[in-house]
Formats: sequence, C-alpha cells, structure tokens
Amino acid sequence: MKILLVNDDGFNEPGLKALENVLATHDTYTVAPFHHHSGASMSLNLYSSLTLREHGPQKYSVEGTPVDCVKLALSEIITGTPPDLIVSGINPGANVANNTWYSGTVAAATEAAFWGIPAIAISQEYTSSPDFTLSSEVIRKVIDEELYKMIEPGYLLNINVPEGASGNYRITTIGSFSSEIPFTRDDSGDSFRYGPYEVQSVTEKSGTDVHALQEGHVSFTLISSFRSVGEPANDLRHWCLQQS
Repeated sequence: MKILLVNDDGFNEPGLKALENVLATHDTYTVAPFHHHSGASMSLNLYSSLTLREHGPQKYSVEGTPVDCVKLALSEIITGTPPDLIVSGINPGANVANNTWYSGTVAAATEAAFWGIPAIAISQEYTSSPDFTLSSEVIRKVIDEELYKMIEPGYLLNINVPEGASGNYRITTIGSFSSEIPFTRDDSGDSFRYGPYEVQSVTEKSGTDVHALQEGHVSFTLISSFRSVGEPANDLRHWCLQQS
C-alpha cells in the first residue's frame, strides 16, 4: 500500500517519525516542511522557491507549507500510481473546534481530499513530553481494518487522541470555542503573543470533538472539502433572483 506522510511541525519532529515507524511495512513517502508551520492552514509559499531536500529513500523536506508539500509530492515526487492514502501528523496538540480551521495538519489532509485521495489528519492531546504510542496504535488500527476506505472522495477524517485514551471511539462534529485564548503583551507593551494553548469550553452541549477528548474518547470527525452549502438560504436565493 502506497502512503504519503506529511505534517506541519517539520521534517525532524517525533510525531512524524512515529508515523514512519508504525507504517514501515507499507510503501511510504515522507514529504514534510523543513521548518515549523503550525497554524499555516491552507497557505501556500507563493513568493519564494520550494527548495526540495532528499534525506533518504522516499524521504524529503520542502521549504514550504504543508499544502505545498502535498502538491509537490503528488505533482513531482511520487511517480506512477498516486498514493492510496495520505496521513498527516502526528501533531503534538489536539486540532479540535476552531483550531481545526487554522491547523496545517488538517490543511495537508484537506489538500489530499481536493485530489480525491483518502486522507487522515491525526493529532494527540499535548503534554510536556508527548508519547505517540496511543496515536500510533489508532492509526495502525484504522489502516489494518481498512477504515480509510470508508472516506468518500472529497472528505477527510480528522482524528484526535486524548491523553490516556479509554479505547472508545466517537464520531463527532467540530465544536465552537465559547471564548478566545487571550493575548499576552511584552514588557514594552508594543508586542503581543498568543497565550498558552489549551482546549477551551465550547458552545455546544454534547457530541463535539472537544467533548470526546474531555471524556477520554478518540474523536473521529469527517470533514468535507466542499465549502459551499448544498442549498443556499432562501432569502439569498430570492435576492439573487430579483437582480435578474
């Protein structure tokens, strides 16, 4: 089975190495950003060269974003048949609720969905010294039991693994954080940083990716790459018809 591995943290990060190790029996290609690109979402490195470095057989880093890596891998690096699956991660820190839309990990899987290739983004709750054993077991199970074949073209599976998972799995929706992480200001008062990352409360009462993690369950969220709504709101449709 041919699998493309990518992440948003950088080529040498332990989460990506954990993926390489757990999927070593497959025909894997690693194409990952040379530098850290957390929070890059679907951005492209449009205004500078995408320098490619080879680090061993079928292992590459790119001076670019996670989406750049997927595009370059599918267009220029992987010859013959395209990958059967693309796996992005393992990210140290959950990609849930609003953070799903900012995540470079999820963005790489979204790019794969644009190409009609089954795609999985996998992240694990952050600890000071993350152990990716649980997430490795989850991705092994998903692939061994061929769950990726249930992902329809144009969709991706966003998996989030809690610290000390119960072994239970939940299909979830994307939550909505009820507040924002506050900024911190430096001593001069002229510069700001985002405050420490943490999973916050959400507006929904149940069923979200955040609820699953809080309850110790592995969260499976199917995400569509088709951003448009199937049926526009009636008032917008009516307005458009009036302009004709």
